[in-house]
Amino acid sequence: MANDPNRPMVLNDYLTDIEARLLIGYLEENEIPAFHSGIGGNTGWPDAGGYAQVVVRACDLDRAKIAMAELHDGSNPNQDLPGA
Repeated sequence: MANDPNRPMVLNDYLTDIEARLLIGYLEENEIPAFHSGIGGNTGWPDAGGYAQVVVRACDLDRAKIAMAELHDGSNPNQDLPGA
């Protein structure tokens, strides 16, 4: 199982479901399958703690890390920019 390219790997943890789903949407736009794994919280109750995880396949982890960095810093070296 340790070498299974399809094993689930946690890419990142977020405090809210919304943050996790934004990253999942971006990953899927870049053809990287991803899913959400909610751990407690996010129920609407202010005292409920928890976090949301973004999970990808092991074989996609490196590409997902690059895409996540592009999303967070706003850069995308493969994107054609107007006037460039």
